[in-house]
Amino acid sequence: PPASTSTIDGGRDIASSRPPGPSPRPDPAPLLSLGAALAILALLDWLALLPMVHRWDESVTIWLQHAAPTFDWPGAIVVFLGNAEVLIPAVVAGDVLLGRNPGRVMPILVFAAVLSAASLLAVILKHLIPHPGPPEAFQRHHLPGLHVPTPYSFPSGHTLRTTVLCGTALRNRPWLAGALILCMMVALVYMGDHWLSDVLGGLCLGWVLLEAGGVIRKSRSRSCRRG
Repeated sequence: PPASTSTIDGGRDIASSRPPGPSPRPDPAPLLSLGAALAILALLDWLALLPMVHRWDESVTIWLQHAAPTFDWPGAIVVFLGNAEVLIPAVVAGDVLLGRNPGRVMPILVFAAVLSAASLLAVILKHLIPHPGPPEAFQRHHLPGLHVPTPYSFPSGHTLRTTVLCGTALRNRPWLAGALILCMMVALVYMGDHWLSDVLGGLCLGWVLLEAGGVIRKSRSRSCRRG
């Protein structure tokens, strides 16, 4: 009887000569999440321009400062740790010293560049979105640090950096990441650095960057499998 054509035909592997099946369809969830983050960020940008939102911002700041009247120094320390000139070098130094893996030097430098670019993006948006920050009457004592003067305050760069950092380093511990981000947001509003709308904008912009990073990683992973 003739040899089975399912495996061998004249010494040729039939299975290996079959055309490959269709490649798996990409998961739409990351793109949907990115689209949702962008839509909410655009909504917050629009809401920040409304006088009604400004009144809500003032009410939240007044309530928070009266609810925790002795939070000045803890709040100042939290805000200081979120400064770009403090947070970014600390992340690099901590990873290099504690990681004990020379191969991780380049990834952490790339991540530091991402945090720096995100900070620059926040500064640019603070020149474009007309949303003035809290007046001096709301501002509390601060620790010294670098300050880039901007005409407006939306979005919060501190919240943006904290969201990107915690969303990356603590993605397997979402509750801890959320607690740290919330701590930064509360400290910024209490210290009179930002309105509630500012820190929500920074949170949402950080979400956008995290979702964009996830889409890029998945795209590169599919490209590597095809290669």
